[in-house]
Amino acid sequence: MSNAKWRKLFRIVNDSHLGLKNCIWKLVGEDEPKHGFVPDFEQLGENYVGDCGALNGPFEFKKIEWLKLPNRVGYKPYENAPTQYKTQNLSIMIEQLSMIGCFEIDTDAEGVTIYGYKP
Repeated sequence: MSNAKWRKLFRIVNDSHLGLKNCIWKLVGEDEPKHGFVPDFEQLGENYVGDCGALNGPFEFKKIEWLKLPNRVGYKPYENAPTQYKTQNLSIMIEQLSMIGCFEIDTDAEGVTIYGYKP
């Protein structure tokens, strides 16, 4: 996927008011997906993502194999608390993405996966 399309995607995600914070990044050349967070639009360069927890530093858009935005995110409000879950409806974001361009997207019970390179 092009740099411009990744930037459009992150603009939609940030403007959707879903408050998406957590995501899963699968980067080219990395064996395992990495948990991180959705970057603010200010953290994006013309061709890179700033530090978002996936590599502990910036990386180029072309390194993104896929990005998963989960429907449900577990968190602990305080240490030793039971895990609580926040759910979010991603359908509005999917609708907005379909209006601005052609994105490789898969949806399942876990969330939405956006592909830079579909295996």
